[in-house]
Amino acid sequence: MLLEIFLFSLFGIVLGVILGLLPGLHLNNILPLFASLVFLIPNPHYLTVLIVSTAIAQVFTSFIPSIFLGSPDGDSNALSILPGHRLLLEGRGYEAIRLTVIGGFISLIISIIFILFFGNYFALLYNIIRPYIAYPLLAVVFFMVLSEKHIKKILFATLIVVLSGILGMLVLNSSIVPQQNALFPTFAGLFAISILITSIAENSKIPKQQIDTELKTSKVNISKAIVLGVIAGVLVGLLPAVGVSQAATFMQYIGGLGEARTFLVTLSGINTANEVVSLNSLYLIDNPRSGASVAIERILPEISFYDVLLFLGVIFFAAGIVVPITLYLGRTIPRFLVKINYTILSLSVLSFLVLMITVMTGIYGLLIGITATGIGLLCTYVGVRRSNCMGILLLPSISFFLGFNPLILTLLNI
Repeated sequence: MLLEIFLFSLFGIVLGVILGLLPGLHLNNILPLFASLVFLIPNPHYLTVLIVSTAIAQVFTSFIPSIFLGSPDGDSNALSILPGHRLLLEGRGYEAIRLTVIGGFISLIISIIFILFFGNYFALLYNIIRPYIAYPLLAVVFFMVLSEKHIKKILFATLIVVLSGILGMLVLNSSIVPQQNALFPTFAGLFAISILITSIAENSKIPKQQIDTELKTSKVNISKAIVLGVIAGVLVGLLPAVGVSQAATFMQYIGGLGEARTFLVTLSGINTANEVVSLNSLYLIDNPRSGASVAIERILPEISFYDVLLFLGVIFFAAGIVVPITLYLGRTIPRFLVKINYTILSLSVLSFLVLMITVMTGIYGLLIGITATGIGLLCTYVGVRRSNCMGILLLPSISFFLGFNPLILTLLNI
């Protein structure tokens, strides 16, 4: 049995690396295929091991295209484009990858320890904080808008938050595109495509990348960022309708993580902590919190503590393998990027994203992507932070927790 678990873990790692490197693809897209294999694989635990290892491998490697190519993997690391792209243009793309690996791996270890010692209290924590989650999210919106400081920019930021929020309500509460892919065209438009268009218009170039082990931030800042990332990641793993990007935006303003390097550490920490908790959410709160955990529930209806130990072991093993792979790719890819015309590269990535949006979500998804791109470009035109586009998730989440969804959906005629 150990040999089979080892082999399925390795296969999941390879699959997760491939999914992480291809913009627009996600584990959720192939979960139906995994579910169909349940009758072909004699032991259902092998299939869950495959899902867990794939999910962990993708979490780490998905930062590579978002930093080097400006293409997000759904909402989980869309915000990494902003500081990641900034560091890339400073010649510090590899440092950005190292920061995500450090934040992710340490947060993963802390999350595993946290589950082992405090797993019995997760359900209690879930019931305590759930009724009040709308209020910190409201605080985030106010911080986002008011941090623009000048009245003109505050008004424009409010407009961006409202426009993206309305788009989020329409996309997340309608069936015009498949719900499992609904966020892809929105985040691709708000962040990736709008940034690529700006780069093409400005004829940006990738400078020679510095491949070294130096981290231009203090260990104290990294430690603070990791702690905040774990806390936010655990909460995201527990709460419905709250995603990685909302939590990252919250920590950016509440935790004072405006600096690019510490923000990348925190975002990666949230990603991995959320993934660890989500994969074990069936045992912790008796409620699946991700596409992977839903698939696991169908394969293993009853989750025991021994299953959790198996999952945690696979998570640690997969991370131990994929971390050096991610660092190697982070060192190797920049050597090829600096030899390529950045305008041609941007046009190629832009074309690929448009193709993926069309294939995965059809003509309506393409229209959503165009609308989102317009909002993203508006941020550049009026000179406000693109993070205000996170209204696309913040406003729907606030509406959900305050119980306003029925009224708003009626007003929007959805």
